[in-house]
Amino acid sequence: MIKKPKMILFDYGQTLIVEPQFDWTAANLAILSHASHLPEGMSAEEFCECSNKLFEHVMGNRRENCREIEHEKFLRLLCDIYGLKLDISIAEADLLYWDSATHGSYASPGAAEFLDYLYENGIRTGVISNMCYANMALRTRLNRYLPNNRFEFVLTSSDYVLRKPEKLLFDVAIRRAGLAPDEIWYIGDNPVADVVGSNSAGMHPVLYTGAHMRDYSNVPTLQFDTVDSFAKLKKLLEKA
Repeated sequence: MIKKPKMILFDYGQTLIVEPQFDWTAANLAILSHASHLPEGMSAEEFCECSNKLFEHVMGNRRENCREIEHEKFLRLLCDIYGLKLDISIAEADLLYWDSATHGSYASPGAAEFLDYLYENGIRTGVISNMCYANMALRTRLNRYLPNNRFEFVLTSSDYVLRKPEKLLFDVAIRRAGLAPDEIWYIGDNPVADVVGSNSAGMHPVLYTGAHMRDYSNVPTLQFDTVDSFAKLKKLLEKA
């Protein structure tokens, strides 16, 4: 029998919030709109292309080695290489870049109602996300799309250098929660980062497929549940 959780932790992207697109051009142009001038001899189109190449060079292998690089540091590098002076802070630019790239994001259907149900039933909540953007940027997004959330803590890979499925990220959450690992469920859309990662720390994994943004034909062979909606997640919880 799966133990009813005292706390449920969530992934962010494609779990709590659906981000159906990532528009690199919009993100770069948004940053450029706050610069005093274009890089010398560059068109806006050329700047976007160079920015994307720099991003891939700096940030490209972080998924493979489970290490995170803070996006704010990338933005500092980008601005200093091309001599850009912004009229906003790096922290503001960090959120602007992300917002502009993911225009059209929305809360997963039923997520807000499910969170309300958890609060009403005394089940605690938190977030662990692979996220190069700053923790405050993530909190801003969560508060925008899920304004009634009461997450006890929000952990990001940008806080700790490590990315899921690295077990230590989940260990930090367990310590923060003050619970035994088997008293916590973890809900996420990624079979490796979320399912394998949380299972390695002793939590009960639940794979969320409701965003339909991944290929789920090859999932890990370990014990976990799968749901494609928050309504089904509620039913799973009620059976525990």
